[in-house]
Amino acid sequence: MGLKDFRIVFDNPWNTYYPGQTLSGRVIIAVDSPKKIRGINVKLKGEANTCWATDRQEINHEGHYENESQTVTGHEEYFNIQYNILGSPSGGEIELPVGENSYPFTCALPPNLPSSFEHDYGHVRYTVKATIDRPWKFDHETKMAFTVVSNFDLNKETRAMEPIHMEMSKTFCCLCCGSPPLNVNVILPVKGYVPGQTMIARLNIDNKSGIIVETVKLILRKIVTFRANNPRTDTRRDKIIVAEVSKGPIEAHATADYEQKLDIPPLPPSNLTNCGIIDLEYNFKVEACVSGWYHRNLKSNTLVFIGTVPLLNYQSLILPSPTKIGFNSGDGNDAHPDKSADPTYGGYPSGYPAFSPGSGYPSSTTPTAPEPPPNYNSDIPAQIQPNSNIYPNLPPPSYEEAGWSVRSLRERGESEHVLGNHGHFAPRYPVYNFKQL
Repeated sequence: MGLKDFRIVFDNPWNTYYPGQTLSGRVIIAVDSPKKIRGINVKLKGEANTCWATDRQEINHEGHYENESQTVTGHEEYFNIQYNILGSPSGGEIELPVGENSYPFTCALPPNLPSSFEHDYGHVRYTVKATIDRPWKFDHETKMAFTVVSNFDLNKETRAMEPIHMEMSKTFCCLCCGSPPLNVNVILPVKGYVPGQTMIARLNIDNKSGIIVETVKLILRKIVTFRANNPRTDTRRDKIIVAEVSKGPIEAHATADYEQKLDIPPLPPSNLTNCGIIDLEYNFKVEACVSGWYHRNLKSNTLVFIGTVPLLNYQSLILPSPTKIGFNSGDGNDAHPDKSADPTYGGYPSGYPAFSPGSGYPSSTTPTAPEPPPNYNSDIPAQIQPNSNIYPNLPPPSYEEAGWSVRSLRERGESEHVLGNHGHFAPRYPVYNFKQL
């Protein structure tokens, strides 16, 4: 078959959707001569998987301990929709005309989906696969992943509005005597942030000891818990540093009082709501690293929240997002949305109201993001409750790739010849453009 092009293109150029929204796109097929097929099928799937190898000791038949390696897995399926966009499996042959052909597809996403997530030990992943059903020949297949972002409004999480006040103290042993203490106090105004925002910490360090503090680190960590249930129950936890800053040294018998900023990169929102095999939380860690291998560092951490809607009473000046974020056109090449394109492709659907100026938020007439997220805390169906109705003066975010990506979308038992399986994929998450403080 003279197949020149076979790919999936989403109508949303960021390939990013919220639960309850309608996903739409096109299957592009180009052939150099008329071809006989039975039909074209699309399969849309959302699922979570976990997998890792474990080692444990077992007693063999001789009564000796030996190491046993075992792979444990977990699985959840959120939806699996399959239908023909051309022809049918039981119908007759259809002829594909010469040249490029475009076949639309659409799917209403369920309202209760966890956010996309990628990691070596597990993922929450959403894909579309298109298949050209060919009589008496191997089928052609292509696959494309897309991002789902589950709304986490920080204004509805009371703990996100609470300040952080960490008081840390430590003494160091010297022979039989303890040293005067090293005291570290850290204050942040809130516990809730969104990507693109800056955590502003105020530090007061009173080093009364005779030990040098080489550096004081501020660390934002992603804490992920994976669960498996086949062939047995197991749990695995991973801690990943997603942002870090440091300052030092602080000499012995010295003090320091300063402000430090930690920028929040693109990240999935806290909790992974509606996923039962992967949990996600974030914590803010402070570590005073002291000199001498025989002294332990002073450290502490506290829970923080990463959301998709920022706190409105904190750092409220948000600018319209720049149109710098590219998207995948389905052929592996990056492109940029055309600002003059149909708005159903770029950001808001046709007829969507423009922003009006309000306190703290400048107006914007050229939104550059997918449809804003629904309010999932409402009993009203998700697709008719956009966030812009709740926060009309909130400029939309951009959607940027997270640092963790996957090199292959190939599933167990799937053919190695599926197009798109070996391309880079990283989920995109909302990032706000805050005015620099």
